[in-house]
This record gives sequence, structure tokens and C-alpha cells, in this order.
Amino acid sequence: MNELLSRAIDIADQDDVYEFMFDQGITDGLPLVPPTRERVERMLSGSARSPSDVIGKIPPNYAPATVEKIAINAVAAGARPDYLPVIIAAVQAASGGQFPLHGTIASTDGISPMMIVNGPIRERIGMNWGLNALGQGNRANMTIGRALRLVLRNVGGAREGEIDQTVQGGAHKFTLTFAEYEDASPWPPLHVEHGYEPDDSVVTLLPVIGGPRLCIDEYSRTARALVGSLAMGFQRIFSPNGQIGPSMLVVSPEHAGVFRRDGWTRDDIRDAIMERTALPIRERLATDRIGGGITEPTLRREQIGPDDLDRPMSKVSHPSHIQIAVAGATAGKRTGIYPGIVRRMDPEHMDHFTPVSAKIEAT
Repeated sequence: MNELLSRAIDIADQDDVYEFMFDQGITDGLPLVPPTRERVERMLSGSARSPSDVIGKIPPNYAPATVEKIAINAVAAGARPDYLPVIIAAVQAASGGQFPLHGTIASTDGISPMMIVNGPIRERIGMNWGLNALGQGNRANMTIGRALRLVLRNVGGAREGEIDQTVQGGAHKFTLTFAEYEDASPWPPLHVEHGYEPDDSVVTLLPVIGGPRLCIDEYSRTARALVGSLAMGFQRIFSPNGQIGPSMLVVSPEHAGVFRRDGWTRDDIRDAIMERTALPIRERLATDRIGGGITEPTLRREQIGPDDLDRPMSKVSHPSHIQIAVAGATAGKRTGIYPGIVRRMDPEHMDHFTPVSAKIEAT
């Protein structure tokens, strides 16, 4: 084991180590596991990487996130050593330049990374993709996401009331991590859709503003009817008459089965939602009765004139902004909608969107 470089802090015998960590402002509001040298060394055994390897620089401080610093925060989060490669990959995806990390941290909206894990590592480390997959109770799901957020806080400086100016926030800012239920999906796994091999283990990040907005439809027996319910669920999210940015649909296995029986692809769902949520631009304008819509400054900025107001505009600006994964219990027809950052509406800026992914090292 290489020598650790982080400074060790001695706690007086009469001091409570848990209260000390609260006093230092390094917690997320819940108690941390004290990252002793022995625990950190044990955590580092989960990766072949050198403790001094820099995985990325974390805004707003742009401090280097070394493997050692990541391991310290992984210990504090309550993770196990075999989770460390997943956490390292998550930090790599977050800090590699493609993920909007600074905008995610420095936001009034309460944006936070959603993390989806695919590939063989899901089963190897005991992740949950079934019952309550996006909720509490599974150590891997909970602590992997928490470790990433502690890295953002303790390495990058993303502390509430400082760079983090979230108006309300939500539980998703503690952790929002799950594994995809690949066997229940009628489609290729999420990471395969984005260019990886089925046997690769991959972390995927998407910035979301809370959730879920749950769509409960127990009655639709066809894909066409079900997607109509999902479109209605999409329609009033965020600014009610405005547009929404890249978002995630977490489809339950029973809903996925409806799409499987009718042979619908992910692109079929995306196209149908684009069609079902299309309204004339004039119906998306902010009014004195519904202020949550497109405003005059936005119209000017996007060069939308009076002759354009009958042009249809969907709730999302591009089909690729609708991401789709499968997770959840096998009983109950539910789909969670997790809304993302709003993007510009101008067609010139409707770049194809893909979440940011990183391959997990083999161990």
C-alpha cells in the first residue's frame, strides 16, 4: 500500500468524533463513519488505482479528487471497498468536462446527479434494481451516491448556503443511485444504447431536479394508451407551460411489459411523447392566469415572432432529451419521471443529448 498523503487529525479523548465531524461541516447532515487510516487503507484495497491518482478536479474549488480523497469520502458515506471502483467512475464522469457539474452544484433549483449502474458489477456488489430500487434500504445504492455527493462537498466545496443556493432541495440531494433491471427491460441496457458492450460495467450520470413525478396507470393495455398517460405526466412538470430539459423515465417492469408486448422501442416512446405533448407556441406563453410559461424575453432571445406562434412545440426540445431505464418491483404499474435542466428552445441548439458515462474498472 502506498503511503497516504492526507493529514491525520487527532481527536481528544473527551471529544465525540461524530460531533467533531458535524462541527467541521464535512457531513451532509447525517452522521459519518469516521475515516480512520485503517478504514481508508481497507477502502483503497477495493481498487488497483494508486491513492495519488487524480480522477478529476471538482468545482467550485477545482480541487483535485485523488483516489485517496475519494476513498476517505467513501468510508465516511458507509461504503464497502468493493464499491470503490463504482464511486471512482462516478467522480470521473462528473468531473470529466461533459457533465454540467458546476451548474449542477451552483443552482437554486436543487439539481443533483442521478446515477444509474449497468453491467455485471450490479450483482457482484449487491445493488438493488427491483423493489424500492430508488428508495432506502440497500447499502450499495445508498452509499455509492452519498459518497459522490460527499466528494462534491468536501473536495469541491459544494456546501449549502455558500455555492449551493438551492431554494428548497429534496432527498435526492443525499443520494439518487440505482441499478437498471436489465432482465426486465424490453430494450438493450442503458449503457449499451450509449455505445458500451453488454459485459461492460458502467456508471451513467444525469442532472435531475428532484423527483419522481410518479405516473400511475394500472389500466392501459396498449403501448399507445400508456404513452399517452406518460405524455400527460410530462406536460405539466416544471414550468407548467414551458419546456423541460433532458429527463429520465424510470419504467417499472409491468409498464415495460406493455411496451414489450406491442414491440415498442425507446425511440417509439420518445417520438410519441414529442407528438402527444406538442402544443402551439401561443398555448405555452406565460399569461396573467398561468405565469409558468414562455415569457416575452424568451421569445425575443429565441427570435420567435408572431408568425411562429402557431408552430407546434413539444414539452422537450429534442427526442434524445427523454432517457429511459427500467427498475422497480414486478407488481405495480408505475413510471417515475425525473425532470432535468431546461435547455434552450432554438432548434439550432437542440444538440443530441446523451447522459455522461464512465466505464468501471475491472477488479
